[in-house]
Amino acid sequence: MPGLIGSQGVRPGALNMNRVFRALRYRTEQAQFVTYHRPAIYKTDDYGVPSGTVGSDELLLPDLPAIIRPAVTADYTQERAGNNIIGAARIYTPNITTIKNYANFDQSNNTDFNEIEGWDRLITNYRTVYSVPTDVTGSWTTDSGSITTDGESITNTLTGDGYMLHTATSKNALEADRLRFKIKTNFTLTLTNFKSENTDDDVLTFTPTALTVPSGTWLTIDVPYVSGTSATSIFRGGTRYAVTVAGTYDYETNIKTLELNYTGYSAGTDTVQIKEVEYYKSVSWHVHSLKDMTDGYIIFNCVRTRGRSDAKRRAYE
Repeated sequence: MPGLIGSQGVRPGALNMNRVFRALRYRTEQAQFVTYHRPAIYKTDDYGVPSGTVGSDELLLPDLPAIIRPAVTADYTQERAGNNIIGAARIYTPNITTIKNYANFDQSNNTDFNEIEGWDRLITNYRTVYSVPTDVTGSWTTDSGSITTDGESITNTLTGDGYMLHTATSKNALEADRLRFKIKTNFTLTLTNFKSENTDDDVLTFTPTALTVPSGTWLTIDVPYVSGTSATSIFRGGTRYAVTVAGTYDYETNIKTLELNYTGYSAGTDTVQIKEVEYYKSVSWHVHSLKDMTDGYIIFNCVRTRGRSDAKRRAYE
């Protein structure tokens, strides 16, 4: 957008952040939707020692628009196990009033979010490792329904409860550390779990607790793609749904399948849609300080305190 974007990034002053974001998103990768993350906060005892009781649940909220201006992208100072210091960036977001109009950030339905604070994280897509095709139907099957595509999303017109299954061919995702997709229905669907399987039949299973996908609105799911047993979150309309991640996985072998399992079918016109499915390598920017705050936008100075060397990760697998 002429006059707004210069060699030093977005120029300070009065501007329409949403217009700038839309313009930059079409012209450059600097503008993107990021996932806001605040780890769970534990209560402390009288001596200030954290206890095992969660005082504030983890916040993991996708689809926050941001403009990212890296200052230092990599200096490769080595640490243990292939990790390294990465660098710094200046990140622009809409003002807090605008942010709180987004469903997951609205304090009327999410009392844990107040504002973006120090050492909160903004997770960005550094590189898509494997993008699951949703513009063709050949790799998709179902045990109940018929699969079609509109060129952007895969739709399953149901005949009962069941699954949607994508079968991949020779798709290695060693570098990926997150899985992201969008799902929409025209009825109230319960997403019982979703699974990622590799060629050795090792399976990672993501099991949300009582997560329903309401009719007519895309729900973004963005979760860690990690082996072992851990916990993460899916937020819908400001409400947190705990997600258990369990299973073993050999990241050096190819992805075999991605499977979504659901219930709630009631009629032959019930549909499930899925789009923008990707395994990706993330960058986690930590908020270090507040640079500027105006009626139009907020500027944060952010740092990456830890990254990883994929070459060493491959060697250590």
